[in-house]
Amino acid sequence: MFLTAYDRPHYFVETLRSWNAARIPKGWDMFVVLEPSPEEGRHFDIFDAENNTFYPIEVNERIHGVLENPYVWFSKLFKEYDYVVRAEDDLLVSDDVLEFHDWAATRYQGDPEIGAVTAFTHEDGHPEQVRRSTKFSPWVWGTWRDRWEDLIEPSWDHDYSTYNGSPGNESGWDWNLDTRVFPQNKKLTMVPKASRVQNIGSFGVHARPEFFETTGSFLQYRGISDYYE
Repeated sequence: MFLTAYDRPHYFVETLRSWNAARIPKGWDMFVVLEPSPEEGRHFDIFDAENNTFYPIEVNERIHGVLENPYVWFSKLFKEYDYVVRAEDDLLVSDDVLEFHDWAATRYQGDPEIGAVTAFTHEDGHPEQVRRSTKFSPWVWGTWRDRWEDLIEPSWDHDYSTYNGSPGNESGWDWNLDTRVFPQNKKLTMVPKASRVQNIGSFGVHARPEFFETTGSFLQYRGISDYYE
C-alpha cells in the first residue's frame, strides 16, 4: 500500500493520524511517497513526530505529478505484490479500511467481473455490506497485478489525452477508467455501502472548494466488521 503526498502538510498530518489509528492486516507493507517541494522538510517533521504505521518516507527523484506518480508506484510495487492500494494525503480513513481491502482482495481476486476495489462511497447503507458498482472512485483504491498488467496499465492516461466530448472534459486516468476503460471492458468496482474514506482536500491540483466532495457515512472508528455482499 502506498500513500502519495506533495506540498500540503496541513492535510498530511490529519491523514497520517487517521492511518495511525487503522489496523494493518498481517503481510501489508506501508509506504509514503513524497514528491519534492519546498514543504518537504515540514512533511519529514510531521512524519517523525506522528508516524507509527509507515516505513520511512521515500522521496521521488523528481516531481512526477498527479498523472504519473500513481502509475510509477503501481508499476514498481506490482513487481513484488499481487494486490496494491493507493491512498492520498488528503483522505482520512476508517480504522478498518485495510481490513476491508484485505478481505476484498482475497474474495474477488478470481472474479473476472471486478476490476478494482474502492473504499469511498456516497451511500449510507449497512456498514458491513459491499456491492458491485459501475462507477470507479480513485479514493483509496486497489487492484490486482493481472488487472493492472492486462487492462489498467496499457490504458493509463499519462497526458490528459483521453476525454469525453471535447479535450479536457472528463480527462485523466481516473476518468478514463471510470467512463471508458471499465465500461468498455465490462468491469465493475467493489465498494462498501458505508464509506471508509472522507475527503478533506478542498484545495489541490484538481480540487476547489466549489467542487469539494464529502460523504455522510464516514466514521473513523468502526471496529471489526464481517463483510458480505
